[in-house]
Amino acid sequence: MKLIKLAYAFAASTLLAAASAQAQVEINISGAVAFRDVAYRVIRSIYGANLTSQNPADSATAPSQLKVSWTGTIPALYGDQTVTVRAFYNGAVAGLQDLTQNRNVNYLSTSTAGDTNTVNLPSDLAFSTVFQRSTAFTSPPLEDSKFGVTPVFFVKSTSAPAGLTNITAQQFRVLAANGAVPGWFLTGDTNDTALVHYISRDPTAGQRVIVQKENGFNGSIISYQWDTNKNSFVLDPTGRNSTQIRDSLKISTPAVSYLTGVDAIGLNGGANILALNGVRAFTGTYSPSANDHSPVIQGQYSQWGYEHIVNRTTASSKVRTFRDALVAGIDADLKTSAFSIPLSKVRVERTGEGAPVAPRE
Repeated sequence: MKLIKLAYAFAASTLLAAASAQAQVEINISGAVAFRDVAYRVIRSIYGANLTSQNPADSATAPSQLKVSWTGTIPALYGDQTVTVRAFYNGAVAGLQDLTQNRNVNYLSTSTAGDTNTVNLPSDLAFSTVFQRSTAFTSPPLEDSKFGVTPVFFVKSTSAPAGLTNITAQQFRVLAANGAVPGWFLTGDTNDTALVHYISRDPTAGQRVIVQKENGFNGSIISYQWDTNKNSFVLDPTGRNSTQIRDSLKISTPAVSYLTGVDAIGLNGGANILALNGVRAFTGTYSPSANDHSPVIQGQYSQWGYEHIVNRTTASSKVRTFRDALVAGIDADLKTSAFSIPLSKVRVERTGEGAPVAPRE
C-alpha cells in the first residue's frame, strides 16, 4: 500500500511539474547592439500593463543596457502563462553564431530589479545588422525577416582636431591598415600633428562588417584601445564593444571609430559624428528624439545595414508568435525612431553590405 501511495505521489508531483513548465514561456534574444533601444520599447509595449518586473528597472538607462530581462503575462499571445523575455545584445555576428551553433548565451537570470546573477541559455531569436551570408556562420540557413535600416557613423573623440569633420573611404583604409595617422592626413591642416588612433569594434559586431565592406577594406586591421592606467593607447587585438568605444572617445587622445545613433548621441550629444566622403547621414543637428535621414532614404549616404531578426527553421510556435509580434511592433515604432528608419520609408535597396545602393522597384 505504501508503495502504491508513493507511486501516486510521484505521479502527481510529475504532473504538477509538467503543468508548471507549461505555464511558463521563455524567449531569449541575442544579437545586434544597434537596435536595443527599439527592442526595449517594443517588448515593453507587447507586455503593456501586464509587465510585472524588469531588470534593470530604470527606464531611463535600461534602453541602452546590453542585458535586460522582463517578466509578466501577454494575454493576447499566451493567455495567462507567465512570460519571461531575456535579451543580451552581444553583437550581430555573435547572434548568428548563437543560433547556427546552438551556443549558450549569458543572460540575466531573473527580472528582479538589481539581480546581477546570470544564466547560460540558448537563444531563440537574434537581431542582426548583416545578412547571414556575410558571416562565417552560413549553415544551417536561418529564417530572416528584414524590418528596418540603421546608418553607421564614423565618430571622433572629444580631443580630436576641430577640423576633422569628414573621412573618406581611402583615408579609412589607410587608418585601419596602420592603426594611427597624423591628424593633418585627415584634416589637411599641417598644424594637426598629433596622431589619430583607430578604435575598432570586435569581430562579433555587424557594424564592423558594414564599415569594412562599405569602404572596401579587405586586409588585417590594426586597432587600439585606451588604457586608463597608462593614460595612452595600446594595441588591441580583439576590438571593443560599442559602450567601451563611446566611453573611450570621451577621455582618450585623438581617435576615430564608428557607432550607430543610439551610442553616438551619447558622445557630445552627437556633435562628434563625421561625414563620409563628404556626405552626412542626416540633415541638420543630430537629436536624441527625431532626425531627418533623407540622405540615407534617398541613397546619398550608403554606410548602413538592414535590420534583421532571425530564428532557426525549427523554432517553436511560441517563438514564432513572439517574433511576429516583435516585428509588427518594431515596424510601428520605427515610424518615430530617432536612430533607425522603417523599410517603408527607404527609397533605395541593396543585396548585401557594401553592395551598390539602387532605387527600389
